[in-house]
Amino acid sequence: MSMSPSAVSSNETMDSIDEADEHIKAFIPKVESDPVIQALSSPDLMRPKGKKDLDRYAEQQAKAFLGVAICLLPAEEAKHAASEGESGTKGPTIIGTMCLGWGGIAPAMAHHRTAAIGITLGSDYWNKRYGREAINWVLDWGFKHGGLHTINLATYSYNERAAHLYQDMGFRLEGRKKEVAWFNRKWYDELWYGMTEHEWEKLRGYS
Repeated sequence: MSMSPSAVSSNETMDSIDEADEHIKAFIPKVESDPVIQALSSPDLMRPKGKKDLDRYAEQQAKAFLGVAICLLPAEEAKHAASEGESGTKGPTIIGTMCLGWGGIAPAMAHHRTAAIGITLGSDYWNKRYGREAINWVLDWGFKHGGLHTINLATYSYNERAAHLYQDMGFRLEGRKKEVAWFNRKWYDELWYGMTEHEWEKLRGYS
Protein backbone atom coordinates (compact mmCIF):
# COMPACT_ATOMS: atom_id res chain seq x y z
CA MET A 1 0.00 0.00 0.00
CA SER A 2 2.92 2.38 0.65
CA MET A 3 3.97 4.60 -2.24
CA SER A 4 7.73 3.96 -2.07
CA PRO A 5 10.61 3.84 0.43
CA SER A 6 10.74 7.65 0.23
CA ALA A 7 7.16 7.74 1.56
CA VAL A 8 8.32 6.85 5.06
CA SER A 9 9.29 9.35 7.78
CA SER A 10 10.38 8.69 11.36
CA ASN A 11 6.99 7.58 12.69
CA GLU A 12 4.72 7.72 9.66
CA THR A 13 4.17 6.23 6.23
CA MET A 14 2.38 8.09 3.45
CA ASP A 15 0.01 5.95 1.38
CA SER A 16 -1.66 6.99 -1.87
CA ILE A 17 -5.26 8.06 -1.49
CA ASP A 18 -7.53 5.45 -3.08
CA GLU A 19 -11.19 6.43 -3.10
CA ALA A 20 -12.22 2.77 -2.98
CA ASP A 21 -10.01 1.86 -0.01
CA GLU A 22 -12.13 0.78 2.96
CA HIS A 23 -9.75 2.37 5.47
CA ILE A 24 -10.06 5.74 3.68
CA LYS A 25 -13.84 5.38 3.51
CA ALA A 26 -13.93 4.79 7.26
CA PHE A 27 -11.56 7.63 8.15
CA ILE A 28 -12.92 10.54 6.12
CA PRO A 29 -16.35 10.71 7.84
CA LYS A 30 -14.63 10.85 11.24
CA VAL A 31 -12.78 14.07 10.45
CA GLU A 32 -15.37 15.63 8.17
CA SER A 33 -18.10 15.23 10.80
CA ASP A 34 -15.99 16.78 13.58
CA PRO A 35 -16.99 20.47 13.86
CA VAL A 36 -13.69 21.50 15.46
CA ILE A 37 -11.65 19.89 12.68
CA GLN A 38 -13.96 21.45 10.09
CA ALA A 39 -13.47 24.91 11.56
CA LEU A 40 -9.68 24.57 11.67
CA SER A 41 -9.12 22.98 8.27
CA SER A 42 -11.78 24.22 5.87
CA PRO A 43 -13.48 27.48 4.86
CA ASP A 44 -16.67 25.59 4.00
CA LEU A 45 -19.93 26.41 5.73
CA MET A 46 -20.19 24.34 8.90
CA ARG A 47 -23.01 21.89 8.34
CA PRO A 48 -23.54 18.10 8.40
CA LYS A 49 -21.76 16.34 5.54
CA GLY A 50 -23.61 13.87 3.34
CA LYS A 51 -22.28 11.06 1.19
CA LYS A 52 -21.82 13.35 -1.82
CA ASP A 53 -19.68 15.73 0.26
CA LEU A 54 -17.53 12.88 1.57
CA ASP A 55 -17.16 11.34 -1.89
CA ARG A 56 -16.10 14.71 -3.32
CA TYR A 57 -13.51 15.12 -0.55
CA ALA A 58 -11.98 11.72 -1.36
CA GLU A 59 -12.12 12.45 -5.10
CA GLN A 60 -10.32 15.79 -4.80
CA GLN A 61 -7.65 14.23 -2.57
CA ALA A 62 -7.13 11.45 -5.12
CA LYS A 63 -6.89 13.98 -7.99
CA ALA A 64 -4.36 16.18 -6.18
CA PHE A 65 -0.82 16.61 -7.47
CA LEU A 66 0.01 14.48 -4.43
CA GLY A 67 -2.66 13.05 -2.15
CA VAL A 68 -1.75 10.78 0.74
CA ALA A 69 -3.16 9.15 3.83
CA ILE A 70 -0.91 9.70 6.84
CA CYS A 71 -0.49 6.35 8.62
CA LEU A 72 1.48 5.38 11.69
CA LEU A 73 4.34 2.93 11.30
CA PRO A 74 3.82 -0.34 13.26
CA ALA A 75 6.10 0.63 16.17
CA GLU A 76 4.46 4.04 16.57
CA GLU A 77 1.05 2.45 16.08
CA ALA A 78 1.70 0.08 18.99
CA LYS A 79 3.01 2.95 21.12
CA HIS A 80 -0.09 5.04 20.50
CA ALA A 81 -2.41 2.07 21.14
CA ALA A 82 -0.70 1.43 24.46
CA SER A 83 -1.02 5.09 25.48
CA GLU A 84 -4.75 4.87 24.79
CA GLY A 85 -5.12 1.61 26.72
CA GLU A 86 -5.76 -0.43 23.58
CA SER A 87 -4.35 -3.87 22.87
CA GLY A 88 -3.72 -3.37 19.17
CA THR A 89 -5.13 -2.31 15.81
CA LYS A 90 -6.70 -4.00 12.81
CA GLY A 91 -4.63 -2.64 9.96
CA PRO A 92 -3.06 0.66 9.00
CA THR A 93 -3.88 3.40 11.48
CA ILE A 94 -4.79 6.40 9.34
CA ILE A 95 -4.33 9.55 11.40
CA GLY A 96 -4.87 12.15 8.69
CA THR A 97 -4.89 13.12 5.04
CA MET A 98 -2.60 15.52 3.22
CA CYS A 99 -2.28 16.87 -0.28
CA LEU A 100 -0.29 19.15 -2.51
CA GLY A 101 -2.39 20.86 -5.14
CA TRP A 102 -5.95 20.00 -4.03
CA GLY A 103 -7.93 18.62 -6.96
CA GLY A 104 -4.90 18.65 -9.25
CA ILE A 105 -2.76 21.28 -10.95
CA ALA A 106 -4.20 22.44 -14.26
CA PRO A 107 -1.81 21.92 -17.22
CA ALA A 108 -2.08 25.64 -18.04
CA MET A 109 -0.77 26.45 -14.53
CA ALA A 110 1.91 23.77 -14.14
CA HIS A 111 4.74 25.99 -15.40
CA HIS A 112 4.48 28.11 -12.25
CA ARG A 113 5.72 25.11 -10.23
CA THR A 114 3.75 26.04 -7.13
CA ALA A 115 1.26 24.16 -4.96
CA ALA A 116 -0.51 24.55 -1.63
CA ILE A 117 -0.47 22.04 1.22
CA GLY A 118 -3.72 20.87 2.73
CA ILE A 119 -3.57 18.73 5.87
CA THR A 120 -6.18 17.29 8.22
CA LEU A 121 -5.34 15.27 11.34
CA GLY A 122 -7.70 13.35 13.58
CA SER A 123 -8.02 15.15 16.92
CA ASP A 124 -6.60 12.15 18.83
CA TYR A 125 -3.28 12.84 17.12
CA TRP A 126 -2.90 16.56 17.78
CA ASN A 127 0.01 17.93 19.82
CA LYS A 128 2.16 14.83 19.20
CA ARG A 129 4.35 16.27 16.41
CA TYR A 130 2.66 14.11 13.78
CA GLY A 131 1.52 17.16 11.81
CA ARG A 132 4.99 18.70 11.86
CA GLU A 133 6.52 15.43 10.69
CA ALA A 134 4.01 15.07 7.86
CA ILE A 135 4.50 18.65 6.63
CA ASN A 136 8.28 18.23 6.69
CA TRP A 137 7.88 15.08 4.63
CA VAL A 138 5.66 16.74 2.02
CA LEU A 139 8.03 19.72 1.79
CA ASP A 140 10.91 17.36 1.05
CA TRP A 141 8.84 15.46 -1.49
CA GLY A 142 7.67 18.61 -3.25
CA PHE A 143 11.14 20.10 -3.65
CA LYS A 144 13.10 16.87 -4.16
CA HIS A 145 10.72 14.92 -6.38
CA GLY A 146 7.79 17.14 -7.35
CA GLY A 147 9.84 19.79 -9.15
CA LEU A 148 8.14 22.61 -7.25
CA HIS A 149 9.66 26.06 -6.80
CA THR A 150 7.31 27.33 -4.09
CA ILE A 151 5.03 25.64 -1.57
CA ASN A 152 2.44 27.49 0.47
CA LEU A 153 -0.34 26.88 2.95
CA ALA A 154 -2.97 28.95 4.70
CA THR A 155 -4.84 29.18 7.96
CA TYR A 156 -7.14 31.61 9.72
CA SER A 157 -6.08 33.98 12.47
CA TYR A 158 -8.14 32.12 15.07
CA ASN A 159 -5.96 29.03 14.51
CA GLU A 160 -2.99 30.37 16.45
CA ARG A 161 -1.48 26.93 16.96
CA ALA A 162 -1.19 26.33 13.21
CA ALA A 163 0.23 29.82 12.60
CA HIS A 164 2.90 29.25 15.24
CA LEU A 165 3.79 25.82 13.83
CA TYR A 166 4.20 27.07 10.25
CA GLN A 167 6.49 29.91 11.28
CA ASP A 168 8.48 27.62 13.55
CA MET A 169 9.01 25.26 10.59
CA GLY A 170 10.49 28.01 8.44
CA PHE A 171 7.49 29.24 6.47
CA ARG A 172 7.27 32.99 6.01
CA LEU A 173 4.07 34.97 6.40
CA GLU A 174 3.53 36.24 2.85
CA GLY A 175 0.08 37.72 2.98
CA ARG A 176 -2.93 38.54 5.12
CA LYS A 177 -6.45 38.87 3.72
CA LYS A 178 -8.33 40.98 6.22
CA GLU A 179 -11.62 39.79 7.69
CA VAL A 180 -12.50 37.15 5.09
CA ALA A 181 -13.48 34.35 7.49
CA TRP A 182 -16.73 34.51 9.45
CA PHE A 183 -16.61 32.22 12.50
CA ASN A 184 -18.60 32.27 15.75
CA ARG A 185 -19.97 35.72 14.89
CA LYS A 186 -16.55 37.28 14.43
CA TRP A 187 -14.44 38.18 11.42
CA TYR A 188 -10.95 36.71 11.09
CA ASP A 189 -8.04 37.14 8.70
CA GLU A 190 -6.74 34.52 6.29
CA LEU A 191 -2.98 34.05 6.69
CA TRP A 192 -0.85 32.76 3.83
CA TYR A 193 2.56 31.22 4.50
CA GLY A 194 5.10 30.18 1.89
CA MET A 195 8.52 28.72 1.28
CA THR A 196 10.71 28.79 -1.84
CA GLU A 197 12.99 25.95 -2.83
CA HIS A 198 16.00 28.16 -2.03
CA GLU A 199 14.69 28.77 1.49
CA TRP A 200 14.11 25.04 1.86
CA GLU A 201 17.67 24.30 0.69
CA LYS A 202 19.05 26.60 3.38
CA LEU A 203 16.76 25.05 5.97
CA ARG A 204 17.99 21.56 5.09
CA GLY A 205 21.65 22.61 4.84
CA TYR A 206 21.96 22.13 1.07
CA SER A 207 23.27 25.66 0.50
